[in-house]
Amino acid sequence: MVPWKLRQLAALPLVAALTLLAACGKDNPARPAPASGPSEPPVTTATVADSLQFTVGGSAIAMGTAPLVCCGLYDPSFVNERAMRVVFYDPANQKAGWQLLILIDRAQQGEVAVLPTPVVAPSKVPRISMFVPTLGNEYNSDTDGSSGTITVHSFHCSGSAIEVYFSIDATLHSEFWDGGSIEVQGAFRGTFPPQACE
Repeated sequence: MVPWKLRQLAALPLVAALTLLAACGKDNPARPAPASGPSEPPVTTATVADSLQFTVGGSAIAMGTAPLVCCGLYDPSFVNERAMRVVFYDPANQKAGWQLLILIDRAQQGEVAVLPTPVVAPSKVPRISMFVPTLGNEYNSDTDGSSGTITVHSFHCSGSAIEVYFSIDATLHSEFWDGGSIEVQGAFRGTFPPQACE
């Protein structure tokens, strides 16, 4: 026969566990419940602050102003990673354009990418890169001969907006052996409606 005192001690852990379980099931007035208000409404109009300058041999290059911005799985047949893609182009194909690509699971907020931007396995493309197709030429931050930096101050993808802020001070070399280079300086900050990459 187990003495009464031993039975009482053996029951203490069970009583403590039941008390703790009951307390966890109640609202704790000392700790406020997490906010469950409505999420931000989606952005419907793009806002841009753009001081980017593109020059070749000291002459400014006119850039298209139509945006194509998306976040999500990019190029599943090759890149196959989540990315932010910021493109400005000319629908009439009379002006040059540019693209900034950020692998959102690889790049860091505030990261400074030194050119030429490297590809780090297992990725198939650099985690931060800029591509500038002009009429008759193509310049890329990952091409040998490119130099300078791209600083991604911040980037954010959500169901309500795509936001990016970056600055660049770089020379992008042509993808063609005799294509020369293009100078890119300035900063870009934009907020865009949410859009998935397809």
